[in-house]
Amino acid sequence: MKKRYVFLGMMFCFLISVIPARADVIWEPQNSFYEQHSSECDYVNRQYTANGPDGVVIVYESPESDKVTATWENGRKVWISFAYEDERGILWGISEEEENGWMPMDYMKVVYDSISFEEDYGGQIAEQSGEIDGQYQNAMIYFWKYPTSEQYSTMDLQSFGSEYMPQYDGLYTDATGHQWGKIGYYYGIRSVWVCLDAPTADHAALYPDGAPQIGEKDQSDDMALQDPETEQQQMPEGGTAERIKPQNGDNMVVVAVALVILVVLVTVMLLLLLKRRGGSAKDKSAS
Repeated sequence: MKKRYVFLGMMFCFLISVIPARADVIWEPQNSFYEQHSSECDYVNRQYTANGPDGVVIVYESPESDKVTATWENGRKVWISFAYEDERGILWGISEEEENGWMPMDYMKVVYDSISFEEDYGGQIAEQSGEIDGQYQNAMIYFWKYPTSEQYSTMDLQSFGSEYMPQYDGLYTDATGHQWGKIGYYYGIRSVWVCLDAPTADHAALYPDGAPQIGEKDQSDDMALQDPETEQQQMPEGGTAERIKPQNGDNMVVVAVALVILVVLVTVMLLLLLKRRGGSAKDKSAS
């Protein structure tokens, strides 16, 4: 009987080992503020372009610290992994860059992606599901950022076999008649699109006469960023716009000073109390 249980246990472990892993591995920042407030942060995982006043975005150690960890020139693209909203309602994002830190999301412009496409064209996406045709099980197929996009990744399906073909859960037909399926998840790849009638075709093959205009497609790599001269003209008369900064940078200093003063006062009171008790003890011994 024991041998049977051992055999069944071994078979279960074997079956578990051959089932493809489908769980995401989410990158979490090595940042003390994030570690303390992770439950208050929302997962973002989108690419943004720096677009701050005066041509730069200042990156801070945390939304509550005015220590600067980096300064990015407008136009720099970074991945934002999580966002945190402070007490003032200001949204802060943390990047996956080496100089990891937090910046106001008001100064970051999202790069047009699958989420942007769905926001713009959700009414034209049919609720239809299916999977890539089995004839492509040994082919190299293209996963596109969104329909008609020029940004893509490729994957050789031969590695996974016909029983694990990519499945789609939304259907969009572009102006040229190409049908696109939305792939929510496939072996670590999230929110991409496949041209269902030509999964192995590159952009030139799909659109020899040019692709239809989609959203901000032509602006995603060369975005209209803030111009310091234009900003200056839009600022209120008699002053300049104030840059968003962490809220507790000065408050922390005030709190520290207050604590020091409190400790000094308590120490003085204790010394006076001890001195008074010492004097009372001398009076008793003299009497």
